[in-house]
Amino acid sequence: MTAKSIQLSQPTPDQAARFAPLIAELIWATGPVSYGYQFGDQSLLARIVAASWREPDTLFAASAATLATDGDELVGLELGFAGPNFYVFKNNLVGLAGDLIAQGVVTFAELEGLAERAEQASYLNAHVPDDVYYLHALSTPERHRGKGAGRQLLHAAIGRARAEGYRELQLDVLADNSAVGFYQANGLRILSETRSPELSREHGFPSEYRMAVTL
Repeated sequence: MTAKSIQLSQPTPDQAARFAPLIAELIWATGPVSYGYQFGDQSLLARIVAASWREPDTLFAASAATLATDGDELVGLELGFAGPNFYVFKNNLVGLAGDLIAQGVVTFAELEGLAERAEQASYLNAHVPDDVYYLHALSTPERHRGKGAGRQLLHAAIGRARAEGYRELQLDVLADNSAVGFYQANGLRILSETRSPELSREHGFPSEYRMAVTL
């Protein structure tokens, strides 16, 4: 794979179906400590992400994704949307709970535990303003890191956000994530640092950074 061979696009229906099994792992990789605490394990995250991927206007929807591909291979993923949609899409995802329980995809106990832990972890995230593009996830498979896919996805998101009139592109990232240096090298700065003494003490959480680039 070379930078020139990478193609960026919104997922076609065929790509959305073909790459669906890979999305949860890419999401998990952006914050294993956070997702591990909230979801308990990758299995629950995978089931939730798979359901959301198929549903527009939910937190992990394919309709909000940009894919980086090299031939038939997925080499990167960016999920992003208008700032206020973070809360709308989050609520829409919660709205799928009844159907997922009825279908046997998840149990009530799993979702109850997830809701409690997600509420606790949510205090690490600063409010997402209305006039920003919120980059919810940027991830590349480990074997493809350092080959340019992440950089191309980030710069495409910045260009798209600028063209659509947003004030900033913002994202959240855990302080111990090596992506912090990547984002800084690509023009983002740290706006705030949030820490939860309880989560740090009992679950090994580092601080959370809100990072941004002015458009």
